[in-house]
Amino acid sequence: MASQDMESRVKNELAGQKPSEVTELILDNCRSTSMVGITDEYVELEVLSVINVGLTTLQGFPSLPKLRSLELSDNKISGEFDCLKSCPNLVSLKLCNNKITDLASLETLKELTKLASLDLLECPIASEENYREDVLKSLSQLVYLDGIDREGNAEPDSDEDYEFDEDEGEVESGASGEEDGEEEDGDEDEEDEEEEEEEEGKEEEGKEEGEGENAVVNTNGEDSSDVPPAKRAKLDDASDLSNGATEIES
Repeated sequence: MASQDMESRVKNELAGQKPSEVTELILDNCRSTSMVGITDEYVELEVLSVINVGLTTLQGFPSLPKLRSLELSDNKISGEFDCLKSCPNLVSLKLCNNKITDLASLETLKELTKLASLDLLECPIASEENYREDVLKSLSQLVYLDGIDREGNAEPDSDEDYEFDEDEGEVESGASGEEDGEEEDGDEDEEDEEEEEEEEGKEEEGKEEGEGENAVVNTNGEDSSDVPPAKRAKLDDASDLSNGATEIES
């Protein structure tokens, strides 16, 4: 069965929707050497996948102001990324297994300030010496290159895991979750310390009460714990005499 051309595939994917209502469009494995069938009417489109289509150029790429994720892997694209300037909110761009040979062909991507993730695996440029260092240096806005960040950590599974700060123009990823976790741990530690202090306070009160009950009170009503040793001895003798008298009377 022959592969469907891109224009026909786009019509089928609409399934009765208006172009302005579509947020995701998957056109993988249809046939075309250029972008056809997609127009500037797709103002709400956020995800576009055009894998293994046979594209040799991106000329004619529409203006997609809300596009966040663009999949162009397994095609024959060598450059001409100027048209992507009309996609200012692009966060993820996958160009694996294309004909990209040098850093100069990626120069235009510098203008995509929100671009956080770029994949160039299996492109000729990926086999160049110092490839990774050169690309990350040239495209300083990138967080991930080929699924790995600058510290060697793996990329999240989806661009939905990115949080874009509209005011600062920066992309935040899993780091914010780690910071929240540290704050929660700090709160738990404080609560544990407060509980320990309360328990210690209760123990101290219990000891004081016990000492009060165990204090020896002499026959004259004096607390023997506050009486000097010599006087305490006299009081004890007096107590013994009193007890003896009581026994004789009985």
